[in-house]
Amino acid sequence: MAIVQPTDYGAVRAALDTSLDQAALPDATIGLPIFLDAADLEIKRRDPQWASRSGDAATHLKNAAISMTAALLAPAVPAVASERLGDYQYQRQAVDWTARAAELRQLAEQELNAYLETSTTTPDRPTMFAVASGTRGKW
Repeated sequence: MAIVQPTDYGAVRAALDTSLDQAALPDATIGLPIFLDAADLEIKRRDPQWASRSGDAATHLKNAAISMTAALLAPAVPAVASERLGDYQYQRQAVDWTARAAELRQLAEQELNAYLETSTTTPDRPTMFAVASGTRGKW
């Protein structure tokens, strides 16, 4: 079962750009294996217990999967910077989709870190070192 369901596709579009609609980024594109399944596999790899998550952890898991799906889609989003129809002209600032993909991956990472326990522990006290005496170099 996929983490991101068709009812979440609007959130995937909004993660990329709130002005995207189904005409600009169809559900069929979001659902392609190279985007949806690849994101799903990555999140499941990072959290092997994904199916047992509930409450806030499940929300973080879903958000991470949405962000990862959007990150994979970002380079494929059509970049319309301007258009003109008769007297009507529309222009918007160009989006760096590679940078946006990196931001979305970072968001996914933050969502996963919000509930996953890390195995590295920080020591309570720093380890101190002293100079060891020796005879190397002394003749």
